[in-house]
Order: sequence, then C-alpha cells, then structure tokens
Amino acid sequence: MNLDRLRTFRKVIELESFSRAAEELFLSQPAVSLQIRHLERELGVVLIDRHAARAVATPAGTALLTFAEQVAKDNAQLQRQLAALQNKHAFVSIGCSATSAKQFVPRIISVVSQLAPEVHVRVITLPPDEAVAKVLRGELDFALTTEGFLSNRLKAEQILTARLFIVGQPANPLARRDKVTPAEVARYPFALLPSPWSAQTRFLEWASNQGVEIRVAIELSSYDGLKEAVRNGLALAVIAETAIIGDVQRGDLAIIRTVGLPIEYPIFLAHRVGPLTSHARAVKTAAMRMGAANRPTLEIA
Repeated sequence: MNLDRLRTFRKVIELESFSRAAEELFLSQPAVSLQIRHLERELGVVLIDRHAARAVATPAGTALLTFAEQVAKDNAQLQRQLAALQNKHAFVSIGCSATSAKQFVPRIISVVSQLAPEVHVRVITLPPDEAVAKVLRGELDFALTTEGFLSNRLKAEQILTARLFIVGQPANPLARRDKVTPAEVARYPFALLPSPWSAQTRFLEWASNQGVEIRVAIELSSYDGLKEAVRNGLALAVIAETAIIGDVQRGDLAIIRTVGLPIEYPIFLAHRVGPLTSHARAVKTAAMRMGAANRPTLEIA
C-alpha cells in the first residue's frame, strides 16, 4: 500500500477538505482526488463520503485511518533507525518520473561517481507534482520537473531540452510517408499521459495551434503503457524521445512526422531556495554537466 496515498488520505480527513489538503501537501486538487480513488480501488471500498458538506470518513475510512496513523508512526521510527545506520554515508535524493529515472538519472549518477564518489544518490519515482511537493517539505533534495516556476520557495534550473514525438505502428499508413498534415493525424485516436504530466497539455496546445482536435481514447500513466497501446494498434501516442529511441531503432515503433513536431520542452532540476550541502552541490553540478552533454538522437528530417 502506497505510503503517500495513506498520508494524503489522513490529511483529507484531518482537514475535512480535498482542496485544503491539496494546499497543505503542495499538490493539485485533482492529484489528491486521484490518490484517494487509487486507494478505494485497491481496497474495494468507499473511504470518504463525497455527498457530505465536508470530507468525512465512511466506516471503512475510519478503519483505514486507524491503520494509516499506526503506519505513519512505524514509518517514522524506521526512518530514524535507517538514518542512524546510514550516518556514515552521504545520501542525496532525487524525485522524478520513471522515464527520467531510466534515461537521465543514470547519467547524472555516472558523473557524480567521478566528482564525488562518496555521494550515494537515492532515486524515488513518482509523479512530478508529488516529487515537487516532497522537495518543498524537505523529504527530497531534488526533483526533475518540466515547470520552471513552481514556488518562490524553490529554485529550478534547466538542465536539458527534451522532445516529444508522435509514434505509431510501423505498418500505419502515416508512418510510411515523409510528412503528413495535422488533420490526417487528428483522424486517429490517441493514448496520452494523464495530468499532472505535461505531455498531454503540450500536445493539445500543438493541436489547437494547428486548428485540429485530438481524440484522447486512452490515458495511461507510463510510457511503457503508451507503447503497448501503440503496438496493439489501439492508438497513436505522444512519447518522449528518450523513451522510444530503442523501439524506433529496432523498428518496433515508427515516428509520425508532421508540422511543428517534435515538441521541445525543458527539464529543470528543482531544489529548495537556500545554500546546498557539498554533496547536493556535487549532484547539481553532475546534472548540469549531463545536460550540457545531452544531444538529440532521433533523426527527424
């Protein structure tokens, strides 16, 4: 059971409000609602009475609240014990998406190992808004995010520029042509990442600028899921370059070329405002060097 979801549930019940819980946890209200829905689906029960004027626990929710409070106490004790065991090591934590954890963080760690081999990098994979919230609360040192300004309590510096591509099955008629029109692209259903990931927003903005409307048929919370939807012929998808390089080179996926694509977007390294420890500075330096060495890989001509 996800500890962040339990913490969110406890906060909603404590404040009797989804919006106030979101504000205190530095999350969006939809993100809070999504976490509660995930808990309810996992447990197969309704946890909060949504028809009441306030967010009130159902009987099942009350039982979960007792459990969640004990879990929070046990987790705090575990963290203290682990901190005591690890005090001989320097740990720096980064929160990011699963794709960033696969594609960018290993490169950062490689540079860290050269600059400061005594530093251990701990990677936590989670949605971007949750990673930022953890940085604000001091639970993480850094977050990788696509937003340059999130809070006056955070400093975000761009470390690289990433790209989004439309991909389809190699047998798709659009994939066999050098370039297609946005109108032709819009005839197909799409599989996209949901909010709070920014890829869907950026793609729909592109569609609006091209004067076409995109039909979002599937929302999946990972690029691996989107790629499976494409492979099974269910939809086209919009996926970051770093997540499809191998698939395109192997011929498992094909790039759909059209006006205004790929969509370029920045990736920032965010941390709390204020001085960094020497170990955190080493990680930040490594991230900046990794970004400076990063170059586009897929040909788009």
